[in-house]
Amino acid sequence: MTDESWYAATGYSIAHGNGVANPAIGPNDLENRFDARPPGTAMVIAAAFRLFGTGQIPARLGSILSGLAIILLTYRLARDFIGQQGALVAAFLVATDNLIVLTSRTARPEALTTMAILSSLLAMKQYARKDRVAWAFLSGLLIAAGTMFHITVLGYIVSFGILAIVLDRGRGGFPPRGAIAYAFGYALGLLPFTAWILTAPMGRAGLREEYLSRAVGVSLWSKFLQEGHRYSDLLGLNMLHGHGLESIPVRLPIPLFFLAASFLLWKLRRHWFYLELLLLAPTVLWLIDTANKSSRYLALIAPLFALAIGAAVAASSPSRRLHRAVLFLSCLAVAAQMSANFLLLRAARNADYSKVAAELRSVIPPGQTAYGTITFWLALHDRTFISYERTGPWMAANQFHARYFIAGDRVMTGGLPTDEAFIADLNRHLAEVIAQSKLVGHFPDPYYGDLKVYELAGP
Repeated sequence: MTDESWYAATGYSIAHGNGVANPAIGPNDLENRFDARPPGTAMVIAAAFRLFGTGQIPARLGSILSGLAIILLTYRLARDFIGQQGALVAAFLVATDNLIVLTSRTARPEALTTMAILSSLLAMKQYARKDRVAWAFLSGLLIAAGTMFHITVLGYIVSFGILAIVLDRGRGGFPPRGAIAYAFGYALGLLPFTAWILTAPMGRAGLREEYLSRAVGVSLWSKFLQEGHRYSDLLGLNMLHGHGLESIPVRLPIPLFFLAASFLLWKLRRHWFYLELLLLAPTVLWLIDTANKSSRYLALIAPLFALAIGAAVAASSPSRRLHRAVLFLSCLAVAAQMSANFLLLRAARNADYSKVAAELRSVIPPGQTAYGTITFWLALHDRTFISYERTGPWMAANQFHARYFIAGDRVMTGGLPTDEAFIADLNRHLAEVIAQSKLVGHFPDPYYGDLKVYELAGP
């Protein structure tokens, strides 16, 4: 449980009839009153909260089910396209993919978004097979649903639109019925969100704040240079700890095998290679422009890795020797991913959120306002909680009457290099607050950090 409260908090607000707002964010930010992000993820979490109560498992339930659906959809896509054996390889690869496993265990949108992408692609495949525009229309509707989970889907919107045009051109018809139906389906699927943003009192202001104001001042070149963090995780750097092992790229064989599989497709099934490129390139380019450099977004292209390797297995079948080699390497890739999953789960084995939540609640009384990382919003969801991500310590204390301050979490003490200036400023101001506070709780935790709770002295 790290930054999952970004979505769980909004889901909690919806579930309790308080509108699409994010109570984990301070009142100084518009998101506290109106969350203009696409509401699909929050609505899924809200439904789980209404059915099963507020907690970690209900918050993650939508992602868990989506992760299972991703495996089934990958197999279904591959089976009709590359055959049974290639489909099984692709299914095993995506089932053990580190990013799919990771995002399917979190209250975040990546698994939901990936599920919508694969559903849309499956509908487009049916359009390619049956030449019925209803399938292209459905593909547009489904990718619009993906947009309601997260805007990282934009690259696939472009990919599927181009794919529809290519299919129509291959049939020689004019106008391009499939592309038009796809665009109409997407526009129709986006209509409710558009109407909501345009008619809500804070809709336009919220949209500007979320997608325009926060991106001002960051050049595309700077964003490109920051992509290194995202792909270092893809290579598996920092998965091993101690004895200088952090620099070992644990996952390097997996992307290397993907590149080798892509080369095989170029040599043996060039039209399959072009399809892979069409599906992959727009998303990779779009991710460069995103401000958030989290490696979790790469979960959206994980099924493409699996499908490409499965396709290489199928393409190599005429050569028995080559086929056995590709099949053997595919099994090694599955084993490598399972090993990496073991390392990831081992690193998180000490993450006992329920224990930390009980400790924090034992020293922060009901009715009081607490301040800390957004990680702990769910632990204190029935109290007023202000996260430090967008609100300074003194503002929280003086304007919003925060009296309990949680210090020492692992983000505060060891954030990303791109957050160094923010973390340094936060710690400097928090130290000033702590100087006027008393320690009321000390909870060392091997995963969440050396947590200390301070109570600010009254005026």
